[in-house]
Amino acid sequence: MNFQNIEGFFLAAQKAVEKYGLEGVHELKLLHRSENVTYSVVEKGKDGKETIPFALRVGRPGYHTREELEGEICWMKQIAAEGLVTIAAPVDNQNGEAVTSVTMGNVTYDCVMFEYLTGEAPDPYNREWGLNWFRQVGEIAALLHRQAMGWEMTWGMKEQICRPEWDYEALLGEQALFGDWRKCRELSRGGYELLEKTCKVIRKRLEAYGREPERFGLIHSDLRAANLLVEGAEMKVLDFDDSGYGWHLMDLAASISFVEDSPLAKQWIEAWLHGYRKYIPLEERDHEMIPTFIMARRIQLLAWITSHDDSDPVKVYYEGFAEKTVNMARDYIRGKGKKLSGER
Repeated sequence: MNFQNIEGFFLAAQKAVEKYGLEGVHELKLLHRSENVTYSVVEKGKDGKETIPFALRVGRPGYHTREELEGEICWMKQIAAEGLVTIAAPVDNQNGEAVTSVTMGNVTYDCVMFEYLTGEAPDPYNREWGLNWFRQVGEIAALLHRQAMGWEMTWGMKEQICRPEWDYEALLGEQALFGDWRKCRELSRGGYELLEKTCKVIRKRLEAYGREPERFGLIHSDLRAANLLVEGAEMKVLDFDDSGYGWHLMDLAASISFVEDSPLAKQWIEAWLHGYRKYIPLEERDHEMIPTFIMARRIQLLAWITSHDDSDPVKVYYEGFAEKTVNMARDYIRGKGKKLSGER
């Protein structure tokens, strides 16, 4: 995946903005590029002052179907309506559509407009507030899970809300949604074999754990610092692009993405669980599965880095990531990860 030449995305964004009937003068500025490309919609006042009322996400062609995007927006609108947590609420176009499709040549770009949120990404290493932020993320995850479990639109699962299913194959299989970790060029033969063994253990434990509604359902799937904003005491949630049907505790694993091997990881996990249990109780078997979800997420991220190694945002993570993942897998197989199980 290569976003070095994003002219097509920018042209699609320009055409999409026209369908929202915005008054005044607006300018698009690149905000972020990862799976998709996001632009801030800058409004220029007559006095020369600039404000940013919206952000426009231009979807990577083929990444999600329109039905999946509509499912994402449907859930987000319900969350906003219930006032559970502060999110970047989606904005319909002039035709009342949540998704604005722009076709140029043979390529169709699906665009979604969101309210622009202010704040700063939380820093888990902040000694004063780091643990408090993880408690808040745990609370947010529980609120989202509880809402999904009680919402009639999810009773029929994908028949009602169309979103990807984050089962074992989607996480770690050869056709996984983030790519295949087995294609990583940085793995030694021994590292490859160890991760294959680790994946077999993960699959077996996930199958034994089961997919009952109290542990498997609609999840955000990417509640990491890059998708959170803090302003004062309030935490806001961005980017439901990876939301889908998965194990609830994958939201915990996602919250410590890229810092799973930190000496502070155990404290962060405990803080997250403290917040989560405020709304949803956990059983002993849930705690015992935490190292498995963390390991699964780490290998999933290895696949993501491998399949995105030509993208600038990924390069900061690339060096040494495979080696550290193998080291984590070695500890996981030896059972050292049990110390991260979150027992009270």
